[in-house]
Amino acid sequence: MLRTMRQGSRWIMWIVILGVGAVFVLYLGIGGAFAPSALPDTVVGVGPRNFDARDVQRVRQNQEAEYRRVLGDGFDPEAAGDFLDQAAVSSLLRVALFAREAERMGLSVSNDELRAYLRQIAGAEDGGRIDEDLVTNYAEREYGSLLRFEQALRDDLLARKASRLIGESVAVSDAEVRDALRYAQEEVELAIVKFRSDAMDGVEADPGEVQRILTAESEALREAYDARRLEFDRPERVRARHILVRLDPDAEEATAAEALARVTEIRERIEGGANFADVAMEVSDDPGSQQLGGDLGFFPRGRMVKAFELAAFELEPGVLSEPVKSSHGYHLILVEERQQAENVPFETAREQLAEEMALETARKEAARTAAEALATRVSESEDGSLVSVAREEGLPIDRPDPIRRRADGYIAGLGAAQDLMDAAFALREEQPNDGRVHEARDAFVLIELVARSAPSDEEIDAALESERENLLNARRAIVDAAWVEARRKELEAEGQLTYNLDAL
Repeated sequence: MLRTMRQGSRWIMWIVILGVGAVFVLYLGIGGAFAPSALPDTVVGVGPRNFDARDVQRVRQNQEAEYRRVLGDGFDPEAAGDFLDQAAVSSLLRVALFAREAERMGLSVSNDELRAYLRQIAGAEDGGRIDEDLVTNYAEREYGSLLRFEQALRDDLLARKASRLIGESVAVSDAEVRDALRYAQEEVELAIVKFRSDAMDGVEADPGEVQRILTAESEALREAYDARRLEFDRPERVRARHILVRLDPDAEEATAAEALARVTEIRERIEGGANFADVAMEVSDDPGSQQLGGDLGFFPRGRMVKAFELAAFELEPGVLSEPVKSSHGYHLILVEERQQAENVPFETAREQLAEEMALETARKEAARTAAEALATRVSESEDGSLVSVAREEGLPIDRPDPIRRRADGYIAGLGAAQDLMDAAFALREEQPNDGRVHEARDAFVLIELVARSAPSDEEIDAALESERENLLNARRAIVDAAWVEARRKELEAEGQLTYNLDAL
């Protein structure tokens, strides 16, 4: 809650060294209990501690700044709006709950502790004068009053003390740390045979399934249509080829004249009967399309630079453009096809969607059947080896890099597949495959253990202390969250808790 002072109010450094007198002497000298009356627009409250939308906004701004620092341009505050509101409210609630518990434990914050805390957060060690008006304005603007500002700092320190005492009750043994390291650093190397549903050639949709989907899956069809709306609401598009003679926008007149002469010569070759695509592969300066014979595919308005777009959408198919100058240089453009804007309504698209859904189901079942058939042949083989049977049948065998356990179950090439990962680490040398068909993303998969490795005792010893700290922090976070939730429920039952996001 104090990051605002650290980030934007360097004047606070003059407060922290204040020993007596000035604005804070009155409040730091009182040391009395904080008992404000309930605010009219309380968002969260714990007993006498009440926080309104202004308090939530202050905390939210600090949290948003931290997310921006960590995530950079990848952070979207509008999309995360509800989350940020709830996180800010939860932060205020946590501090209030722990501060209340600290008081119940008989803990307190002395004026010396408060001053030391102010010095710490401001990063100041030397003395200095304080601008009383500046302090007063800040406290009243951000907290409503000097009293609430002081109590916020005291509550923060009380909460830290209570949280620290609760956290100190958490411990982890050496055996737990060693087990955690072995668990996290153990690796398995797998042989994988997968049957992708989209690779099942020759499979056709069942007409009966198409009709069933049309009759019984209207909502699913509508969702699929909405998800692919851009595909069905198609703007005007052209398919074109181009040849680029690159020219720097700041090129001198002589260089520009040479480029124009060159593109004019190229145009004359094509007008004389040379194939546009062949010439593009020979002379175009656009590396992205040169090897494609200058083919740019279909594109709508707004995709290309303005001069290029205007020329392309004015040309009739089959007509070679005059040299067109853009920021990239000179272009020759040949439009091959034009598609008018089209809107396919749901009533027209639903049958196509039903056929696609039925085909997807048929392909998925075909992949599952093929995987199950292979599993049967492996179980009936002499050595029960997946690799041996797959080789005999000419099936591709994937050998990804060794994998470690991950909380999200991610496996390269297969995506999130927690069940498959659990199965992989359950395999042993004496039973290298489990005979099961696992589903992973768009494939059905059989796996076989190739090798297994674990960290050495020396590697575990080297990481012991850092891992102990990691485990302690993780366990403390769990205990912290469980404690907060238990106190929240307790106070809610007693009518001592206010939690009202509608007041934001």
